[in-house]
Amino acid sequence: MVLALWLKWGERLGRIGFYTLFAVAVTVSVQLVGVYLVFATLIIPPLATRRMKRGRLAAAWGLGALGYALGLAISTATDAPSGPVIVWALGGAGLAWYLAVK
Repeated sequence: MVLALWLKWGERLGRIGFYTLFAVAVTVSVQLVGVYLVFATLIIPPLATRRMKRGRLAAAWGLGALGYALGLAISTATDAPSGPVIVWALGGAGLAWYLAVK
């Protein structure tokens, strides 16, 4: 819903609209999955891709998707709590990407 609003009226809303939508999205996300997972998702992929010159956004999205997929798979296989396992998977995938890309 928030993304649809931004894509449709992003230019009209401007910077204040962006930050308002961002605040709403973060608040709702924290209530749903917790502060630990939300902030790890916001911080780890951009940090892991910061040395890239091109394709950084796509790489960060892919890294986030990979971290979530690995975390959920490991969580299911080991019956561990999903949130912390996803954060660890994001961290591991992010570190591996950062070390691999020069």
